[in-house]
Amino acid sequence: MHNLFLGELRHHCIDIWGMKTAEDRGKPKRKNAAVHTPGMQQSVLDHLIAALRKGAQSAVTSIQKDYLEALVKYNPSVSTLAKSAQTKPEYAAVLMEWVASAPNGVDSLMIPPVLPYATNKKRAHAIFSSQVLEAIRKDIASVTLPSWLPRPPQNLGSASHGKLKADHWCTACTVNMVITLVRLWSDPSATQDEKSALSNFLHLVAAADLATRRTMSSERSQRFDAHMLEYVWGLRSLYRASLVPNHHLSLHLVDCLQLFGPTFAWWAFPFERYNGLLQRLNTNHRTADIPKTFMRYFYIGARVRSMIPTDAKARPDHPEFKDVMNTFHSAFQEVARGSRVIHPSAFFWNDKQVLSGSLYEALLRAYASRYYPSDGDSPFLPSTATFLPSLAHSGVTISTFEDRPGNSFVLFRDGSNGDTRVRAGQVRRIFQHTRIQDDCSVTDTYLVVGEYTSLSSSHAAFDPYRCFPHIEAWLCYNKMGDADVIVPLSNFVSHFTSYTYTPPEIGVECMVIKLLDRWARPSVYGGFGCERALEGAGRVYACSRARRATRVQLACVAESSQWIRVCAGAWRVHQSASDSSAGARCTVVSGVRGRERAREGYSGAAGVRS
Repeated sequence: MHNLFLGELRHHCIDIWGMKTAEDRGKPKRKNAAVHTPGMQQSVLDHLIAALRKGAQSAVTSIQKDYLEALVKYNPSVSTLAKSAQTKPEYAAVLMEWVASAPNGVDSLMIPPVLPYATNKKRAHAIFSSQVLEAIRKDIASVTLPSWLPRPPQNLGSASHGKLKADHWCTACTVNMVITLVRLWSDPSATQDEKSALSNFLHLVAAADLATRRTMSSERSQRFDAHMLEYVWGLRSLYRASLVPNHHLSLHLVDCLQLFGPTFAWWAFPFERYNGLLQRLNTNHRTADIPKTFMRYFYIGARVRSMIPTDAKARPDHPEFKDVMNTFHSAFQEVARGSRVIHPSAFFWNDKQVLSGSLYEALLRAYASRYYPSDGDSPFLPSTATFLPSLAHSGVTISTFEDRPGNSFVLFRDGSNGDTRVRAGQVRRIFQHTRIQDDCSVTDTYLVVGEYTSLSSSHAAFDPYRCFPHIEAWLCYNKMGDADVIVPLSNFVSHFTSYTYTPPEIGVECMVIKLLDRWARPSVYGGFGCERALEGAGRVYACSRARRATRVQLACVAESSQWIRVCAGAWRVHQSASDSSAGARCTVVSGVRGRERAREGYSGAAGVRS
């Protein structure tokens, strides 16, 4: 999914928001610096282009340095010539030289988009300042992640961390930046332009999340397509950004999702992983022996792995065997990293312990609806169990808070009385309980979870994350109930990312719950229902999961009279009868051909052909 992670998410952060230069945008270089509105920023850019068109180098030099630098860096071919440029005359000379040699002159330049709000930072291609970037970095250090999720560098946006992998961009954009930007740009003090920029970015996040889930349906692929189209239109309307080939490719991805299913089954990450494995092989620079060396290495790993019992209980609990396993993991662990998450079971086998009275009573209640006491004085269920610090389940590791805090934050379903709501909690203990049923020994695994308290109805109205249900995040109080919940392992849903802060409107420390489920999309909002309305950039997106169909109604911005409706994969562009006097050109497109024409021809700026 390099198209989404490196092509879309990275492009938005680096090229649209200018993350690499955000550190230089902290404070104005002089006191009482003039604030430039979006109109003023556009006026300066227009003046700069007019001066370049006339060949007036003195007029170009008179433009503020930030605008010259932004224009240079927004055009890679110009930026290559200006590596040593530091002053305004140097930037002006490079621009004049490039325009003079370009086939189409100044028309060959890509013009950087303006900021969608007033600012005293003149770099028109960047959207957030060093304060926003610093907040993201602080949150990266404070957010709790499970062990299987790659953590982005804490100096995100700095050249010192080197080139980031696709997984790092995925975590940074779909988890860390979601937590930070929703908290900052959904604040009542945020400008409308910041809220529009946030809404546009979250459409991209939702699209990337939907496309990379481990299950796929026609309804989910259509929702991905709607979010991606909304995001691309937002780029045109909010930033006036030029679209790149990845944007075009992402609008065709819906066809691949419907034809081939979940992306993890056909993406290129396995090839990338084996490329890395080949690079790390010791070959002594004997090229002819590389295939043989690789096959021998692969065979050794497969052969040893087949000799290891899959059940941790069946493995000998001896130091010598543990040393062998540690050596095996150090030699072959690289094969299990990346997109294919494999966590070999650890060695945890403790003697049975007697359950406490409260824990045993909770276990009895969990069995009460299915099993009954046997005759005799002894209890029908043993009061002993084996406690574990962690266990491997569905490709991830679940741990107690004492063992590994990041793996202890879980989402689960209670399951009692038909309650299917997803709840958030922290794993305090894990135990395996064995009983005799029908003359057979049956072992079940349970999680002892402390459940976090949901927000009250009055406080839930101030939850900024619930305004964007498509990002699957919400707030709860950072406190747990008095009684622990006994959760069968089968009721485990997924891990979640946690981050604590105190919202001013609530006044109580809360925890941000960010869903990390890669398989299904549960109704995490309980009574909120399945009907979801997403509003942003003058458009409305409605989704009904109950009908298993997508209904999208997208209104073009800039007071356009055109509407585009998407229903069952058919695109229709029409003009309302009340606006017929406006004289706007109207085209009707439908079916597969119509979808192609809608993707290729219509931008988000008033629905005109781009």
